[in-house]
Amino acid sequence: MNPAQVTLSSFLADHLASRRAAAPGGLHATDAAGLCTVIEAIAQAVEAIAARIAQGAIGAAQTLLHGPTASIHDALSVAANDVMTSMCERSAEIAGMVSPFMQSVRATSAGRYVLFADPLDGAANADSNAALGSIFSIRHAGACTADGGCVITGTKQLAAGYALYGPATLLVITVGRGTHGFTLCRERGEFVLTHEAIRMPEHGVELAINGGNERFWEPPVQRYVSECRDGSAGVRQRDIDTRWIASLVADTHRTLLRGGLCLYPRASRCAPRASRQPLLYQAQALAWLVEQAGGCASTGRVRVLDVAADTHGCTPMFLGTQREVERIERYHREHERGEDAPFTSPLFNERSLFRPEARV
Repeated sequence: MNPAQVTLSSFLADHLASRRAAAPGGLHATDAAGLCTVIEAIAQAVEAIAARIAQGAIGAAQTLLHGPTASIHDALSVAANDVMTSMCERSAEIAGMVSPFMQSVRATSAGRYVLFADPLDGAANADSNAALGSIFSIRHAGACTADGGCVITGTKQLAAGYALYGPATLLVITVGRGTHGFTLCRERGEFVLTHEAIRMPEHGVELAINGGNERFWEPPVQRYVSECRDGSAGVRQRDIDTRWIASLVADTHRTLLRGGLCLYPRASRCAPRASRQPLLYQAQALAWLVEQAGGCASTGRVRVLDVAADTHGCTPMFLGTQREVERIERYHREHERGEDAPFTSPLFNERSLFRPEARV
């Protein structure tokens, strides 16, 4: 079949049937049909969010906000969350939803699934017309407690994905049988398969990290980034490009296609903003997508998917090729054993305003 003719609906029907056949007793026919319905509903929500984002300040003005000084990204964040919430309320399959706007699971129906979503990742980019995204994870409703809380690992996900709002609107998903990308065809009003069975390059030469927080990183991360910056003149013996889009979805997508490592490290307590990602509606969804594409996802110490967290629990995260993730994990182990050499940076040396004793 011509990939250009494979729609999201037909792809899901085929892949969920294959998953059910491969693991009888695991995914039942009712589960397959229900998941297909939920993912298609999410795709419709993504299309609506993309349309609102495409209007920029005009689209933001359509959202009623408290206060006259609200920014474009605040307005679009509220609008995206409203779109996702409305979609859940209309779906008989979705029992509830969790997002950054909710303290616990918001019940929507007596359905079988709970949707964990970040409706608009990288929202601050909206003010500069840069890349934005949405992230989602689908799990059984039984994963949540009666009071609306959740303590769960990433291995319990049934499906996960993200939308990237850029020159084109992409929807990248996994249902446990590879990672696949779809592009929104606006003329047809549906997502079409364009990136089948994505595989992360094994020898990527790109690094994604917010260098402005360098003085707050743990020593293993400082060591890793310093070696990458040394390039062909250092221990890595090759030049490595640094990229930072300030959108978790956009940075992950670039790493997924080009390889390398995307770093969201733990920051020290004095950092203005901790660089940790919510587990249930960000980190574990992206970790599963990366693993299904042949990559790895780690906290620097353990696999992201093995971490159990409550509803809004957070984690540092390193996504990328197996070789790079294993290297950053090794640096953490060596640091904890005291085997790594002390890291010093000329930028923050004795004459620097950022030396430890000068911090307030």
